[in-house]
Amino acid sequence: MLKEAGLSEIVKRGIPKDRCVFVARKRGNDELAPSDELFQDFDKRKKAFEFEYGKGSIEAHNRAFLDCHYESRFRNQILSNLKAMKKLENISKRAQNEDVFLICYEGPKKACHRRILIRVAQERFGTKVSIEGVAPN
Repeated sequence: MLKEAGLSEIVKRGIPKDRCVFVARKRGNDELAPSDELFQDFDKRKKAFEFEYGKGSIEAHNRAFLDCHYESRFRNQILSNLKAMKKLENISKRAQNEDVFLICYEGPKKACHRRILIRVAQERFGTKVSIEGVAPN
């Protein structure tokens, strides 16, 4: 099954490192991470929302995610990248035989691109998935 976890959850949940696929920027799977342009747009908006909701707040993070149309932009980025789709397909095949965790920085209460990757894997490759975190609305 394809699952997800934040970086800080690996030890807490006892997730074996060999079952982790890091999809955060500059962690070895950059084709599965948001582009610099998307990340910078999101980050700029998040900082603006932090004036209203507080630095590091869940609300600022999730509002920025929605405000910059993160999901549709990231989906388009992944679906149009053959290398990214091949890597996601390979991860999905591995997840048929064992639990595989997509790992990024965000905890379960903050929107994250790894959940988009998991949904794409489910839609395109029929991967069994488990999503524990939120989708902002």
